[in-house]
Amino acid sequence: MKILVISDTHGDIEKAEEVIRKNKDISLIIHLGDYFRDAQKLSGMFPEIPIEYIYGNSDFMIEDTPAEKMLEYKGKRIFITHGHRYSVKWDYDKLYKKAEEMHADLLLFGHTHVADIVEKEAYFVVNPGSISDPRDNSDESYA
Repeated sequence: MKILVISDTHGDIEKAEEVIRKNKDISLIIHLGDYFRDAQKLSGMFPEIPIEYIYGNSDFMIEDTPAEKMLEYKGKRIFITHGHRYSVKWDYDKLYKKAEEMHADLLLFGHTHVADIVEKEAYFVVNPGSISDPRDNSDESYA
């Protein structure tokens, strides 16, 4: 089981496409917003791989695309959000509180364009950074 987590592609999916083509054993793709339409394009390019996505602050709200959701995958609860609603550029406190309320095993978020991994007592927190638009001198990244 391999899950590819990407965020903040902002219309540039070439590198995401390259990663997917190189990793034949991806069983799920999660796109954390900005732009969720990129996730839809990837879904069309790789219809054999399920893809979950949400919208971010640079996306237009679309009625059937949520801002966050809880996924159940292989017995684990994965809470996904773009992060902008939780002020993640300042701290993660609001996000941690939400993950605890949701009883998440894994919390995935984006928005900062900088990769980060935090191990909390009851769950893990992962920000994949940006595969196509990294910031703050960070490298292109995904999880």
